[in-house]
Amino acid sequence: MSDIPLDRFVPGLDPVAAWKAWTEHLSPIFDARPLPETHVGPSVGMQSYNLGTVLIGEVSAPAQMLERTARTAARQGVDHVLIQFYRSGTSRVRTDRGEAAAGPSDFVVYDLAQPIALSASAVTATNILLPRALLGSRSGVIDALHGTVFSTTQDRVAQIFASYLRDVVECCGQLTAQHAPGIAEAAASLCATALPSPSADAATAERHTSLEVRAFIQDNLRDPELGLEMICARFGLSRATLYRQFAAQDGVQSYIRNRRLAHALRLLTDAAEGGRPRISSVAYATGFSDEKTFSRAFKRRFGCLPRDAAAERAAAPHHPWASQTLGDWIQQLGH
Repeated sequence: MSDIPLDRFVPGLDPVAAWKAWTEHLSPIFDARPLPETHVGPSVGMQSYNLGTVLIGEVSAPAQMLERTARTAARQGVDHVLIQFYRSGTSRVRTDRGEAAAGPSDFVVYDLAQPIALSASAVTATNILLPRALLGSRSGVIDALHGTVFSTTQDRVAQIFASYLRDVVECCGQLTAQHAPGIAEAAASLCATALPSPSADAATAERHTSLEVRAFIQDNLRDPELGLEMICARFGLSRATLYRQFAAQDGVQSYIRNRRLAHALRLLTDAAEGGRPRISSVAYATGFSDEKTFSRAFKRRFGCLPRDAAAERAAAPHHPWASQTLGDWIQQLGH
């Protein structure tokens, strides 16, 4: 008998009540809206296993519209990555960088610190959700891969990753908690290895540089001098090249500001038990020159003041391990 914690959604018989329960179950990750063809019948379901540092599970979802807003990201304050492997069904995934199509045998990457929207048919998929830090040296590329679709069709490593996830979900009901750490570590390692990597051809050389620049930005958010001049000097790039690489994010300065704010959100909402950090300390730790400028930028990005985001997270109830819901697991994952 498995003692790995399991969270499961099974719809009831009443379609209206089933849809309401479904949206509530998804609410820790997405806001769901129905489509004309939406039907929450007996084939719909979701189960998630908590391996301590990683959540792995599967979903059979109805046709629906899904959205994760900046406000939702602010309310949660998590720095996690969701990767979904489609076994059947299709979707259109939209981010501020564009749109991508996903179908059977495809993976989709979601950076839960960023907004995203998708329109999906009925879908069956295998999921893995893990803190960004578990991806090690690949963690710096997640921001740029947000909304990316990559296929297992020609990628052997991606095929191995998909098979591993399916096998773990199938076997979790027969495993014990002592198996969980090793299985979670292997899943995170395979995930990092399977994430798309730039190829050697000229068409992707600039993307490789773009990922390196983004990793550099993430590592230097605290430095108030971080900006166009520093990055051009560090990588030997022209201003025109840098503008082109960040055109979809309204320029490099806008990108840096948004990454600073995302990091500030995590500092505010992931405070240690000793108490909430000072707003001014968070402002300086993320490269802002003063608290007032930081607060204005934070309010524009997330729709609330820094002190409100911190208070909302601090007031969230904590439950014993045995009674945690999916939302609680996401909040405490990897802690």
